[in-house]
Amino acid sequence: MSARIFTTLFGFLVTLALSAGAWAIPTSLTVRVRAHDAKFVGSAVGGLQVTVRDYFSHEALATGMVAGGTGNTKKLMKQPRKRDSVLSGPKAAAFRTTLDIDSPRKLLVTLRGPLAAGLDSHTESKTVWLIPGHDIKGDGLLFEIYGLIVRNYSPTQHQFLPVGSRATIGAHVTPMCGCPVRPKFLWDANDFSIIAELRLNGKKVADLPLSYAGRISDFETSYRFDKPGTYQVTVIASDKHDNQGVDTSSYVVVPIKTFNKIAGTK
Repeated sequence: MSARIFTTLFGFLVTLALSAGAWAIPTSLTVRVRAHDAKFVGSAVGGLQVTVRDYFSHEALATGMVAGGTGNTKKLMKQPRKRDSVLSGPKAAAFRTTLDIDSPRKLLVTLRGPLAAGLDSHTESKTVWLIPGHDIKGDGLLFEIYGLIVRNYSPTQHQFLPVGSRATIGAHVTPMCGCPVRPKFLWDANDFSIIAELRLNGKKVADLPLSYAGRISDFETSYRFDKPGTYQVTVIASDKHDNQGVDTSSYVVVPIKTFNKIAGTK
């Protein structure tokens, strides 16, 4: 191929590429996540990872985080809602991206989180067409996730206890947005059922109801550990709005002499 022909062909390809790019229109996509019977999910619970892919080729087009606040309590939880109501505000948690597209593109949007939810985190996906020039904004592509975040805090994971000790079994329980739970509130502690299932060396030994501990979102009971072995506590929480959550922790109960040796005390 002569240099002249090559130069001509190269120029044609560049012109073609620029021409195709000229037709592309920057089009924005907003993704939000709302907790069932609660508010927007965002930074307060670690945020959620978002991946946007082409539905057909699975090419990754954008990634990022749903981050920001939980939104306006009055608008979300108290006011009547019309069909065209926009529930989000500028500070409500969101993921935003802009794609340059010159034809409709079908997207697969996947989110994972909340990242601070432990066993109660979700993986959710939705598909949506993105049309050039038609931004998906406002409340955006809206996910609704069910569930509760349950995090056991007492005894701490892998803690050693001496035989005969009485220990607090406690768990922090919230909606997926991390919103506060207490009596006579929007998320009323009295509307929650929380049970600690206790197993010793794999065998179930007790179901213990947890009660509101007097601190926001904390629920507790106590148990006397009279037998040595490995204990597993699974806290199972539910509310009156079809939300559920679970967390599990384990710790070891040993004879007093063994405990003192482990602890370095006499």
